[in-house]
Amino acid sequence: MVNLNRRCLEKNPKKMIKEGTSLKPDLYQIDLNGKAIIVKDIYHKNFFYRWTIGLWLIKKEWKIYLRLKGIKGIPKVFNRIDRFSFSMEYINGREIRRGEKVSASFFVYLKKIIDEIHAKGVVHLDLRHKGNILVNEHGEPFLIDFNSALYFKRNGILKRFLFPILTAIDYGGFLKLKQRVSPSTMSPEEIALLKKINWLRNLWIFN
Repeated sequence: MVNLNRRCLEKNPKKMIKEGTSLKPDLYQIDLNGKAIIVKDIYHKNFFYRWTIGLWLIKKEWKIYLRLKGIKGIPKVFNRIDRFSFSMEYINGREIRRGEKVSASFFVYLKKIIDEIHAKGVVHLDLRHKGNILVNEHGEPFLIDFNSALYFKRNGILKRFLFPILTAIDYGGFLKLKQRVSPSTMSPEEIALLKKINWLRNLWIFN
């Protein structure tokens, strides 16, 4: 059971994994009783960010991780340290390199994870970022970093009209990785779908 508080967090040595941008929390690792723990934290960000968008983003991501609890391939969250941070499971994984050989089951399991988060009403929205899909030491996929993710209520009007479009963005990230790593395994339907998604992305004004 991990039960960090701010005092314990501040006195423990930290290893910065990724310093957050203006729209991202800091991500660092601490060792607690011999166990590696990952912490997402906005406490040391500037005052305006910390009390506005940062506060909303950290709360949103925490709730999304709770909603995805029990899905294999999603890191477990441990505790909400305070309103600015939470702790989570350390995943001993890495990015997948272009042309790297992965097991035949890797993409089957990855697709299953994506299907399961969608079944929970969650879209990741940043799976094209290669650092958000990891492979662990057993060759299993993990999805990380739900900072950009959104949750849709089961019967909401946005779920009905917007959710299918956003799930396509997630599948586009899945297919982009498959194209980069194992293009020979892509079916004609997957190739056609990726082309369609790429064309639609060109219409998105925030590209």
